[in-house]
Amino acid sequence: MQIHRELPATTPVWSYRREHGTLVRYGSGRSYLGPTIEVRRGEAVTVAWKNEIDDSHRLPYEVIKTNADAIFPFTQNDPGRQNAIPEADDTLRVKLRGLRATLVTHLHGARVQADYDGWPDNTVIFGQSAHYTYHNDQAATMLWYHDHSMHVTRANVFAGLAGAWLIRDDEEASLDLPHGDHELPLVIQDRNLDLDAEGNFTGAMLHKAEVNDGVGPAEFFGPYTLVNGMIWPKADVEPRLYRLRILNGSNARTYRLLLLDDQGNIIHGAALWQIGCDQGLMQNKTRIPDSGLILAPAERADVLVDFSTYSGKKCYLWNTAEAPFGDRPEEEPDAAAVKAELLGLLADPFAVATPENRRPFAQVMRFDVGQRTHGPSDQVPADPLWRMAHTPLTIDESTTVRIMGLVEKDHDAPLPPDATTMLVFYEFVRVSDEPAPEGTPVVQITYFHPGKNANITEPFWKGAEGFYDQTNWFVHLNSTEVWYIANLSGDTHPVHVHLVDFQVLNRFRFFWNNTDHTAPFNPADSTLESIDPQGELPIEENVEGPKDTVRVNPGEMVGIAMKFSPYPGRYIYHCHILEHEDHDMMRSFVVVPKWVPHHDH
Repeated sequence: MQIHRELPATTPVWSYRREHGTLVRYGSGRSYLGPTIEVRRGEAVTVAWKNEIDDSHRLPYEVIKTNADAIFPFTQNDPGRQNAIPEADDTLRVKLRGLRATLVTHLHGARVQADYDGWPDNTVIFGQSAHYTYHNDQAATMLWYHDHSMHVTRANVFAGLAGAWLIRDDEEASLDLPHGDHELPLVIQDRNLDLDAEGNFTGAMLHKAEVNDGVGPAEFFGPYTLVNGMIWPKADVEPRLYRLRILNGSNARTYRLLLLDDQGNIIHGAALWQIGCDQGLMQNKTRIPDSGLILAPAERADVLVDFSTYSGKKCYLWNTAEAPFGDRPEEEPDAAAVKAELLGLLADPFAVATPENRRPFAQVMRFDVGQRTHGPSDQVPADPLWRMAHTPLTIDESTTVRIMGLVEKDHDAPLPPDATTMLVFYEFVRVSDEPAPEGTPVVQITYFHPGKNANITEPFWKGAEGFYDQTNWFVHLNSTEVWYIANLSGDTHPVHVHLVDFQVLNRFRFFWNNTDHTAPFNPADSTLESIDPQGELPIEENVEGPKDTVRVNPGEMVGIAMKFSPYPGRYIYHCHILEHEDHDMMRSFVVVPKWVPHHDH
C-alpha cells in the first residue's frame, strides 16, 4: 500500500480484508483500512474474524521513545529514529518488535451481546477465528470496528486494523441526504514515518512517542495526517451539497477541524452543518462553531457541506488543536492566525510548523471543487431530523448515580529511562453500600442528582483503579443510570462506554480537597479527600445528540445518562486514547437481570 505518491510503493501494514459476503460499500478497500461495511437496521450479520497473519509477520513497524525534556523542538514531530532512547534502555521496544498478531475485534458503538463485544482477553492467534453476530438493531449511524487486544490495542490499531461500519434505516432515508459518491466517510489518523541510515523514507510507519525523564504516558502524536489511509489526500467534488462522515481514528490526537477556502476564510454559516454525532442523527442540525469542530479519538461527526458557491476553488480541512489536548482557551488560535497560517502554507508548505503544539502540519486534506454538477443537488433537511429513532431516558429519584475519577500516576523512583506513566480510573464505592475497608481513605464527593434536582454529598472510597482489580459495578438490565466522570489529570480524556449510547447531561468545574487547583491531582503528593462541583458549564450543541464517547476536559466533572439494554453480560468502559487504555485506563462492569441474585448489588 502506498500512502503518499512521493513515498516508496509499499508500506507494511496489518489490515482487515474481506473473503466472503456482500455487505460492503462500493469503492471501499482502496487503502490499508478495512472495507466499509454497510447494513440495514435490524439486519443480523455474522462475521468470522479470522487471524491470517502468520508468525513470520511481526509488527510491521518500530515502537520507540524519545526524551522530551532533553530535546526541543519535540522530535516526536520529526520522522526517523534519531534521539531515541537506546534500545538497551527500552525494554518495550524489543518486546513489540517481536510481537505476533494477537487480535480481537470490537465494533465500536454497537449494541451487541457480550460474547461478541470483543473482550480484550478473548484474543485470536494465527489460524483461529471468532464468529461474532451483530444484530444492528439501532438507529442509523456510523460505527467503526477496530482491534481491542489487551495491552496492545495501540499497536494493532496503529498497524492498520480499523474500518467503518454504516447502519441505514428508513428515517435516515426519508431525509434525502447526499448519498453514493456525494457521501464521503473520512477516517482521520496521524502517523509518523521511518527513515533509513541515509535519511531517506523507507515507506514504513513509526510509532514514536515521548517520555519526560522517564515519566509520561507515551501518547503518540504523529506529524503526518492521513485520511482514509492516505497522507494529505485531495477529493474532487462537485459544487453541490456533500455529506462527510468524519471519524477520528487516531491513537491519541484530538482535532479541532476548520474548513477554509483558498483565501483562508472559514467556511461556516449556511454552508456547513452538523446533523449527527457518534450514535446517529441529532434531533436538530447545528452550526459548527467558528472555532472549529472538536473530535477526540473515537468521536464521529455527520456533517453537511455546501460547495455550491466554491466552484473552481480549492477548500482545505484544517486542524488547529494542540497535543496533548486540554481545551485550553490560550491554545485556540483566532481566525486571523488560522488564515495567515494557511496562506503561509500555500506559499511555502514547510513554513508554518508549530512544534510546540506537536502540530507541525495543519492541513488534513483538500477538496478540489469542480465547475459543474452532474444532476440536481440534495438540499439541507429541515428540523427535526428524527422523530422516533431515540427513546427519551427516564431519570427519577431512584436512579443510581456512579462516580469515577481520571488520575495519572507516576512510577515510583528510581525511574528507568523507558518508564511510562499509568493512567487509571478511580472507581468509587459508596460507604452506605459497602463500608470502606480498614485504613482506606474516605472521599467526600458532591454531585448533582438530576432525578432529585439537588446536590448530594456522600462519603465514598476507592474500590478499584486497575483493569484486573475486583469488579464493583453491577448494573440492572434495562435500568437507567447516571455516571459522573471527574478529570483529575492535566489533559482531556475521551471516555467510551461499551453496549450503550448515552446523553451528556451536564458539565461542571470542580474543586478537589476544597481548593481550585491549577495543577492536576498527584497521588504521590497528596491524598484525595473531597470532590465538589463549583459551577455548571454549557453543553456544546454538537454533543447534545446520542453519544458513545465523551470528552472530559481537565478540571471538569461530566455527567452522562444511559440505559443498559438489551443484553446482559460483562462489558468495559475506558479512555479511548489508546496508549492510556493499554496502560490501564480501562475497567469492567456487569449488566445483570434484576431477577437474578447477585450479592445484593
